[in-house]
Amino acid sequence: MFDWNYWLEIFSARAPHLEIHRPTGEDWLTDDEYRRIAGSIATFQLGEQSEGRTLLRFAERFAARRGLPALPQVTALFIKEEQHHAAQLKSFMLANGIALKKRSWTDSIFRVLRKLAGFEAAVTVLVTAEMIGFVYYRALARATASPCLGRICREMCADEAIHLRYETQLLMTLRGQRAPPARRCVEFLHRTLLSVSARVVFHDHRRVLRHVGYTPASFRKDCVAIYRMVMSNHARRPRSRGPAEKLAA
Repeated sequence: MFDWNYWLEIFSARAPHLEIHRPTGEDWLTDDEYRRIAGSIATFQLGEQSEGRTLLRFAERFAARRGLPALPQVTALFIKEEQHHAAQLKSFMLANGIALKKRSWTDSIFRVLRKLAGFEAAVTVLVTAEMIGFVYYRALARATASPCLGRICREMCADEAIHLRYETQLLMTLRGQRAPPARRCVEFLHRTLLSVSARVVFHDHRRVLRHVGYTPASFRKDCVAIYRMVMSNHARRPRSRGPAEKLAA
């Protein structure tokens, strides 16, 4: 049984500890680093800044049908954390003179997919993006010598680890209502979505990813490894995010 109140407690406890890290005067990108990551980080920042209205609307409808009053609150807090990621990346970008993007074809595709069906489909697309994002942010942390960007990426990965546990527990609960053949079909489609998305993301962000040693095959392999890990460990519960648990730069 999915414990909605548990996740409400977790996200509520984490909310006061969200903060923006800004680079110091000696922590600017070099010209080479700027050219390497500027377009890439701008695309991911755009993806993080969604207002979450579609996801929240799906969650509210699902909660009303199932009598789950905590679900919309949990979803709103989750969206707040995603928006914090967007604000954090925006702060770093503006400090380094990186222009914000208003649109990206890959971001547009993910947004359309989230709106095509109901709550389960929206969560599936979201968790796919988070899996790929986890691998990407680990790479971005190594793509420059900036201590601030490294810290931002490590903290975002720590956040994504919590998000992935929440999303996969939620997803497995939703899929558990299906008959076994239908569930296997949905899981196959999810793996296909992940594989195709990983290839597209590598092509779009190849300058960053190749710099840290990734090939299309190795990037996809790491994304699939994250999928297998979180989908098999979905029952694990995280701790709340307190000051002592934050990752050091």
